[in-house]
Amino acid sequence: MKKLTYILSLLIILAAACSDYSTDEDQEMPKADGSKKEFPVQESWDSNITLTKEGKLVAEVKAGYIANFAKKNETHLQDSLVIDFYDSDGEHSSVLTADYGVVDNNTKNLVATGNVVVVSDSGVVLRSTELKWDNKREKIISDVPVTITTETDTLVGDNFVSSPDLSNYEIRNARGRSTRGVSLDR
Repeated sequence: MKKLTYILSLLIILAAACSDYSTDEDQEMPKADGSKKEFPVQESWDSNITLTKEGKLVAEVKAGYIANFAKKNETHLQDSLVIDFYDSDGEHSSVLTADYGVVDNNTKNLVATGNVVVVSDSGVVLRSTELKWDNKREKIISDVPVTITTETDTLVGDNFVSSPDLSNYEIRNARGRSTRGVSLDR
């Protein structure tokens, strides 16, 4: 009888531990400075996420770790962040790699930081410490210095706006080197 009581007690404790009785207050832990650290409400490891718009493939997101924070309404992506972008025809157009990313769950805007590199299928390479994806405008934006490398050019600029495939970009205060032939005849 004692053994049965022990086993039932153990099962009840195990069931309670596995149940989700958490509230928003349970998702925070006090820190030494008196503020509270928010814990994620969802976590995922070695994840692949497919994003579509009106049934068409838009992007494939891969990350070693993904955490969703309810109060901040953000999703954090880290550990080998890779995002493959696709054009309106569903054809691959570019790939972004970064150390870390934060998605605003309302706007679906992304901020990628740390060793950010975008490589278009046409061979254009963009490097920066931070890039933003403006989901509404469908533009890549950087407010920090960037380097663009093409087959003929290497440009550095103070900020940047581009289409996802890097085919149409604006770079401010551009400086660099080009091996393009330029006709001076008019």
